Amino acid sequence: MTMSVRSALARLHPPVKGALLGLSWGIAMRIWMRFISTDPEFTWSGTGYILGATTLAGLLLSLGWARRVKVKGNVWRLTGLSMLPLGVAAGGVMIPSVALGALALGRKNWHTAVRGLLLAIAAGFQVLAFTAGPGDGLPSKKVVPAMVIYAVLISLEALAFSIPFLPSRIAASVAGTREPLPASGAD
Repeated sequence: MTMSVRSALARLHPPVKGALLGLSWGIAMRIWMRFISTDPEFTWSGTGYILGATTLAGLLLSLGWARRVKVKGNVWRLTGLSMLPLGVAAGGVMIPSVALGALALGRKNWHTAVRGLLLAIAAGFQVLAFTAGPGDGLPSKKVVPAMVIYAVLISLEALAFSIPFLPSRIAASVAGTREPLPASGAD
C-alpha cells in the first residue's frame, strides 16, 4: 500500500472505515462461498444480502469502537447484535464460534486459560462443522485451501465482533498519561 493510500484511509471517519472493511469481508466471504460450491449458483439477492449485512455490521462495530473510546456507558456494546443477520441460513453455523472467539479475544482481563479454552472450542466446532458441511463434497485438492481461507475469514469476524467485549474507556485522560482512563464499573 502506498503512503498516500494509507494516509487517505487514516483520514476516513471510523464509520466509513468500518463499512468498507465490512464490505471487503463480505466480498471475500462471497468469493470463498463460490470457491467451495460444488454446484455454483449465483443470485443477486443472496449476494446483496451478504454484502449488505457485512457492510452494516462493519459500520455498527466501528461506531461501537468510536463510542467505546469517547463515551461513558455501555450502550455501544449493543453493536454486537449486528452479528445476528450474519447468522441467517448457512451462516448460522459460524455464530457459536464467532461469539466464543469474540468473547475470548475481547475479554482481555479473563484468565488466559479460559480464553484459550474458548478459542479451542470455537476452532474445534468449526473444524467439525466444515468437515460435515461444505468440506464434505469438495474435491480433495480444494479442502485444505478452503479450510485455511475459512479459518482466516472467521478469525477476522471474531476479531471484529470482539469490539463489544473490550473494556470500556472514557475520553478524558489524566495529565501525564497517554491512555484514556478505564470507565468505572465491572468489565
